[in-house]
Amino acid sequence: MQLMQIRAYWRQARLLLGVLACYLLGGCAPVILVDAEFPQPLVEPLPVRIGLLLNEELLAYEYIERIPQQASYTIRIGNANALMMNRLFQPMFAAVESVDDLPLAQPGSSRIDGVLIPELERYEFDVPIGMQDEFVEVWMQYLLRLYEPNGELITEWPISGYGKSELTKTSDRVNAISRATVLAMREVGAVIATKFAEQPEIEYWLQER
Repeated sequence: MQLMQIRAYWRQARLLLGVLACYLLGGCAPVILVDAEFPQPLVEPLPVRIGLLLNEELLAYEYIERIPQQASYTIRIGNANALMMNRLFQPMFAAVESVDDLPLAQPGSSRIDGVLIPELERYEFDVPIGMQDEFVEVWMQYLLRLYEPNGELITEWPISGYGKSELTKTSDRVNAISRATVLAMREVGAVIATKFAEQPEIEYWLQER
């Protein structure tokens, strides 16, 4: 019985050492699928019809980074981008419909007043290496472009968001990164919902309509 226990301990020790070596050598790459519910903004709809173009880069966005003394992280944000943008823009305008290309095929006869194209320009995150730091932080920057239906650029607007999530235990890094990313995205959404019509070029464009 004692011999069997010793062998069991050795098997557990070898497994633990293998996992540790895997992370230290960068062989284990956590894949983080960011997926969450995003609240719809409580705003008065603007009296314009918007075409929303979500391109492949936004819908398939993933960020890969090697963290020294940890692992290579792959953060997939494409699905969350689609969820956030659709939930965000639907209540903001009189009507929103998906479009596939710009300029529109028949811009003169279209009922669409403008086309929005969001882009995720920058994603950064910080994960503590030791036990002194207790939080994971995420910084994101989106670029929102507004176009006329004929493809003429009206304005482009960079919007930044920040998210912070407590790291409660060493093995919780993956969940903390996901939570911090969602918080950063929600901050971006809140800024867009409350500040969109206040941008000078957009305000002038709205007045023309």
